[in-house]
Amino acid sequence: MINYCNFKNREVQLLGENQRQEPMFHYVRIEDMIPENHLLRLVDKYIDFSFIREKVKHLYSHTGRPSIDPEVLLRMLIIGYLYGIASERRLCEEAKMHIGYRWFIGLSLEDKVPNHSTFSKNRHERFSENDIFQEIFDEIVRQCIRQGLLTGKHLTVDSTHIKANASFKSLEPIVVDMNSREYMEKLKNENPIDDKPWEPGKEYPHRGKKVGNKTHKSKTDPDARLSRKSSTAATGLCHAATYVMDNRSRIVIGADAGSPDLRTDSQKALEQIRSIKWKYKIVPKSLGADKGYATGEFIHQLIQENIEPHIPVVEYQRHNHKGIYPREDFQYDKAGDVFICPGGKQLKYWGVHKRSRQHVYRASTKDCKVCQKKEECTKDRARSVGHHIYADSINKAKQLNKTKHYRLSQKKRKQIEELFGEAKELMGFRRSEERRVGKECRSRWSPYH
Repeated sequence: MINYCNFKNREVQLLGENQRQEPMFHYVRIEDMIPENHLLRLVDKYIDFSFIREKVKHLYSHTGRPSIDPEVLLRMLIIGYLYGIASERRLCEEAKMHIGYRWFIGLSLEDKVPNHSTFSKNRHERFSENDIFQEIFDEIVRQCIRQGLLTGKHLTVDSTHIKANASFKSLEPIVVDMNSREYMEKLKNENPIDDKPWEPGKEYPHRGKKVGNKTHKSKTDPDARLSRKSSTAATGLCHAATYVMDNRSRIVIGADAGSPDLRTDSQKALEQIRSIKWKYKIVPKSLGADKGYATGEFIHQLIQENIEPHIPVVEYQRHNHKGIYPREDFQYDKAGDVFICPGGKQLKYWGVHKRSRQHVYRASTKDCKVCQKKEECTKDRARSVGHHIYADSINKAKQLNKTKHYRLSQKKRKQIEELFGEAKELMGFRRSEERRVGKECRSRWSPYH
């Protein structure tokens, strides 16, 4: 039996149908449709992009038809970074139908979005031959400093590899200029090298041969380098990217990507730190990094810059130290600048080792030859001991490893890995889309373009 009262009070609804009809006019303000806490609204509020026109003014002619506003191009690039749109074609298509993107770019519903070909031509040709991207990056960092978003007191540095758009099959021997006599000697001592290009289905031409950056380069991407991130990682053709991050805000204030030279990560980091101090007039107090930066020279140079190195210093024990006298058993005589061995003999200063950068003190072969404790002291003809030329700086870094500021810096250091992850997962930088390295490519790894 149906309860009549409940049925009467229930609202009766018919199946609705939306009549899709395009109105002739739209009476709406785009800005009213953007939420107050939207990311693009916040970026537009705190960053002033009006400086772009002055930066690129010299790249345009004073005659001819008007060009696309360069500020529009930069704002579109920022949208691509923030929302992981790596394709320029797709970026232009998204801007056509997204009201929020149009508002941020500065286009109304009736305005035409730039064509992707025009967009690419300006970015790859007009701007690529200049340092305009780096200048834009620097200006945005200065605005962040003026707005109080970063102080630059405590920084973190790290690097990552970007797979090059090339394979091992593109490697070819590096041709070195030589005179005819040297060339004939080379032919006598070595087998002729087959310079025919590798084709699919044929055996890999360098199988079983040792190849390196000093002997071979890729003809597809000559700026790529053979490298690997660790001793257990696979070797590949890569470019490198270095970030310097402000710990408090997680803002990248320095970036070096894809440099074609063979500088080490610590050399790139030091150049970035000095550039940051000069350009932004900030004075870093500390720099955090992983153990890959724990070189004596880098630590010493940071201390010379009055920057505390928050870097884990790990001591590695040599395998042949087992069963023989350790370095601690040798007493240093500061007055005579010699070490005294357990047998009472002197180890005099020998020099600086080129690779390990150690001050080496070596005993006389005659003294070691007749010493009764030689088997317990060394397996070599004569015993030698050494200490690093930057031993004082390394010891200072070890002391800093015990402080709470070091522990906090190492905790913050993990955030820089998130920035690399964003670039690789969202921006398509797990593998480089381009070949060769130009000024524009080096700046694309910055967080703003």
